[in-house]
Amino acid sequence: METKHSFNTLVVITPKDFQRLISLYPRLADAIDYGQILFVADPEIEKIIDGSNLKGRVGTVDENSILPFGEVHACMKEKMKNILAGRDLPRGVTGWYYQQFLKMQYSLTCQDEYYMVWDGDTIPCKKISMFQEESGKPYLDMKHEYHAEYFETMGRILPGFGKVIERSFISEHMLFRTDIMRALIADIENNDNIPGQKFWEKIINAIPEDKIQDSAFSEFETYGTYVALKYMNVYKLREWHSFRQGGNFFKIDTICDRDFNWLAKDFEAISLEKGHEVREDNANLFDNPYYQEKLTPKQMLQAAQLEYKEGYKEVWADDKAAAEANTTMGSFNADDVVPESPIKYLSEDTYKIYKELGDSLVSKNDNQAYLCYENAEFLCMDDNERLKLSSLRMGLIEKGGLSVNKTAFIVLSYNNLYFTQRCIESIYTNCNPDSCLLVIFDNGSTDGSQEWLSAWGNEHDEALIILNEENLGFSSGNNAACQYVPEGFDIFYLNNDTRMPANALFWMRMALYSSDDVGGIGALQNYADADQLMEVKFDLPEQYVEFGAENNVPMEKPLEEQSKICGFAMLIREKVYRETGGFDEAFNPGFLEDDDLSLQIRNLGYKLYVCHNSYIYHAGSQSFIKRNDTNEMFQKHRKLIIDKWKFDPSLYAAMSINELEYIKNLEKKGYKKDSTFKLLHIGCGCGNMLGRIHYMYPNAQLYGIEPNEYARKFAISCITAVGSESELPYKLDEFDEVAKDLG
Repeated sequence: METKHSFNTLVVITPKDFQRLISLYPRLADAIDYGQILFVADPEIEKIIDGSNLKGRVGTVDENSILPFGEVHACMKEKMKNILAGRDLPRGVTGWYYQQFLKMQYSLTCQDEYYMVWDGDTIPCKKISMFQEESGKPYLDMKHEYHAEYFETMGRILPGFGKVIERSFISEHMLFRTDIMRALIADIENNDNIPGQKFWEKIINAIPEDKIQDSAFSEFETYGTYVALKYMNVYKLREWHSFRQGGNFFKIDTICDRDFNWLAKDFEAISLEKGHEVREDNANLFDNPYYQEKLTPKQMLQAAQLEYKEGYKEVWADDKAAAEANTTMGSFNADDVVPESPIKYLSEDTYKIYKELGDSLVSKNDNQAYLCYENAEFLCMDDNERLKLSSLRMGLIEKGGLSVNKTAFIVLSYNNLYFTQRCIESIYTNCNPDSCLLVIFDNGSTDGSQEWLSAWGNEHDEALIILNEENLGFSSGNNAACQYVPEGFDIFYLNNDTRMPANALFWMRMALYSSDDVGGIGALQNYADADQLMEVKFDLPEQYVEFGAENNVPMEKPLEEQSKICGFAMLIREKVYRETGGFDEAFNPGFLEDDDLSLQIRNLGYKLYVCHNSYIYHAGSQSFIKRNDTNEMFQKHRKLIIDKWKFDPSLYAAMSINELEYIKNLEKKGYKKDSTFKLLHIGCGCGNMLGRIHYMYPNAQLYGIEPNEYARKFAISCITAVGSESELPYKLDEFDEVAKDLG
């Protein structure tokens, strides 16, 4: 039995729109009985109510008593002064944002645990229930739409936040928990990177000037995403259906009880938006008793939507469009880490590629041949073929001489449960369970991660779940996790805000076993410094995963030697891990520990490679988004690493923007992949720019001058690095290209 809650429902509206829909508002009062219906508007609305049958049934609130319109309007005018160029700002531009800010601002004076907001042009078709009967949890209702600009603004006001649920929180209403809305406002106001003091000032100032007129903020998407990432156990998700195109088929003055009763079979509400009108070809369809008797409203609307060329379309879970969108069902406690087919973005014949590659590697590199057969077996859906592949793999074992280890995923978890769940899901989907071990070390989370991991671990005893009471920091946490890994496993440090696409781990392992002197492998990502950045841009994480499946395929020469690799996804040979001992814990809680470990590996004489056919999605910036001392921490660790290695790897072991531009210009000059030329880089550091050029132009002769002997010591093996011009085998004018002063 649902516990009775009492709270107000706010309807923010203009007097003109209120007058347009007043005949239908008694239905709103009948359908929502949690407390008072409060119309938030200009005070003149009171006069309209006094002369109607709503008198005594609904209340009003002067919008300016919540938040003065003039203050918001002045902020908008200042933001848009260059665009306005002395012209006046229409109230409607401010109004679109103002009505959202009112809904948020109300929380600061609300005395109830909850309050609901309801769109003024939306009329319920049935009684509205906002709490699940079984659990008593409130509902967050979801639909299907996506607006990139909402999430762009969200990422600025709440750094690191982005779309995490496939569906949309925009459903014409929302039940806010007062304390969560207050926390959201506080987090926005604590973002010192945006001008302003009040949350609404910061939101306005966070939107680029050229997008301020494009409705670039959604209070619903922002609150829903905030809940998803920070309060995932509070709400239950529910699919909500409203007839948003109602104004194209029903007239306000003729829609009747029969229509509402029929609509209630498939819809919770109907929206009668301003500007919609019933065209002649739409008349006498949805409000026709004959059609209502023969068809359901869902069937009618699905048929009508086949003719839509643009505009919003209602989508159900059983629609093809919904399946393609890969919508997520259920509650935010997300017990449903559900692995999918490993060939979701591959063909059923993909395994043959890896079988043939394995055949070609037998006796040339049996370790790699074994990995190919193993991967082919994992991707093969035919039982008979799998047996044949297993026989080939076992034949290599019986032959002897293999030195392939399995892989231990080391995933550090701290207060980002949703990211951890999706990371686990991607590992279980796209990585062969017979070749890896999952080790999750929770670093003292307080957001429910430990409870979820404990329950999940009870169902998955093949994984190692370590729940630590305190936050040890990144270096110490990873080192502690590695203590649980048995012998015979290479170490794969993987951030929990990543998703593993198809074949990403496979190609990293192929790279690690390409030669005995390879110590570590890094992957490409969408969130990185210049060295390992794959410049792709999509709207949703799943699109990056699909892109990864397309990218992670056989390449002729996929490896790029570098002097350091990024710790977001860092595969280390077991022997090398044991020689280094893992991360230097002096770099706790984080920053530059991966640079230091890279230098440790290079100091032992091993090579590091970036694998170009291993792309991994990385959300990025999740660990330190709430800290305000990140720059101070970085500078402290920068001094630490310089004192330790006698040079700054952020300068000498990384590619600058100018160096990347130089590389692009080589292609513009007409150099081809097979071109032969001599290139000198003056001030080459550890040779990272030259490493990229070697990857792109393997026939080029590459030389570098680096006066800093400590940096030069770590120069990559595919180049010749000297300390001065006198040590070069050629004079400067004998080089085809000379790069200098690139910074």
